[in-house]
This record gives sequence, structure tokens and C-alpha cells, in this order.
Amino acid sequence: MEQLTEIHWHDSEIESVIEIPARDELIYNIQYPEKWDQNIFVPKAVTFSGYHSHAIEEMPFEGNPTILTVSVIKVEGGFTTIKLETNAGNRYVTAKSLSIGSQVVSI
Repeated sequence: MEQLTEIHWHDSEIESVIEIPARDELIYNIQYPEKWDQNIFVPKAVTFSGYHSHAIEEMPFEGNPTILTVSVIKVEGGFTTIKLETNAGNRYVTAKSLSIGSQVVSI
């Protein structure tokens, strides 16, 4: 997951998560800090391809969770597991790759 460090994760707000089993994809629709210093956010999608699993360990929370930081937990058998720390708790995604692009609202 080479692009992991190229994404400005901090302060990205999670709007929705869509799983597309037929394509082995998990899509995180986020408000992305395009110009963080000017407080300008734009809709983007982080697409996990070769998607294997997704776990959410968050407390009850009002509003959309905001990503604080992202780290690699494990790399094994061509899959990478990352931990997304949010202001509501943690999320874990295991996939082969990821990309960031235009936001996807539906499938």
C-alpha cells in the first residue's frame, strides 16, 4: 500500500462506507482536507481493492467520525492491515491496495 503515506488522513471526515463484494472493494467516502491550512475540504473516496475484511471498534458517537491517524498493523500474504484511529475509536481494513479519487455516493 504505497499510497498510504501520500494521503493526508488527519481530519478526514468519514461520510459513508460502501462494500462492493463483486469487485472485492471497500470504499470510504470522506471529506478530504484539500487545503488544510485554509480549512478547505472536498469530497473524495478512498478505495481499498483486493478487500479482505473490515472491523469497527467505535463507541456510540454523534455525527461523522474523523480520522486522526492511520498506521500499518500487519503485512502478510499480499494483504496489508491498516488501523484507522478516529475520534470515536478504531477501524481496521485488510486489503491488497488502495487509491484515492472522486467520491462514490452509490454503487
